[in-house]
Amino acid sequence: MSQNQQIPSGSGECPVCHGTGWKIYREAVEGYKEPLEFARRCSKCKGKRRINDQTGVPPEYYSADLSKFDFGAYKSRMDNFRKIVMNFVNEFSRWEKQGKGLYLWSRTPGSGKTFLACCLARSLMIKYDLQMRFITAPDYIDMVGEKIKRARGEEDQTKVFHECDVLVLDDIGAQSGGEWQRQEIFRLVNDRMETGKITIYTSNMSTDSLNVDSRTRDRIVKASVELQMPEESLRRKKAEMEQQQFLREVL
Repeated sequence: MSQNQQIPSGSGECPVCHGTGWKIYREAVEGYKEPLEFARRCSKCKGKRRINDQTGVPPEYYSADLSKFDFGAYKSRMDNFRKIVMNFVNEFSRWEKQGKGLYLWSRTPGSGKTFLACCLARSLMIKYDLQMRFITAPDYIDMVGEKIKRARGEEDQTKVFHECDVLVLDDIGAQSGGEWQRQEIFRLVNDRMETGKITIYTSNMSTDSLNVDSRTRDRIVKASVELQMPEESLRRKKAEMEQQQFLREVL
């Protein structure tokens, strides 16, 4: 059972998920000879278990996994992109051995970067029982600032982001660009690279344009595969569809 899940005592073991809270299922995927494994929240335990989610994933993405991401929603062809991210999950040991994560970016807000990052990270967490955390780069910097202000001896809440197996560092490049902020981002990126921990970055800019110092940029490039998302706003497309549906109901 993942350390991100907690089961109340005396609840008994579910015959479907055997106490994990998740049901593993296999699905045929184009381009792969063998069916791939995905995980979904156990329907039998739904409403009977308390999931203690400490990952930091936004609430709207609590149930995200790679099966939920619709690569066909884009106008652009996503065949090669899809193969890479599927391989990242299903052949994770190879990526982990090389110390390679992902750098997902596009200039267009709402293109699905954060959702895809959460789908990938949660799939890894569930499939391989890994410790995973999510935080935006601005929130991480704010947390470090609070740590600096606090008295010594208090628990360092930023430590888990250095040590977790998989980290989603969302919206890197949006953090404040002062000297100590640049240094703290460097420390996080460098620590994770040196210990072989896997990081999934999202950003509105390519690594060439990223507003970090050259040492940080070099380490991000070394420890991740850079993938540009289509310059399409799925968020806007979804909002337009919802509006059209609402108007049909009204009229």
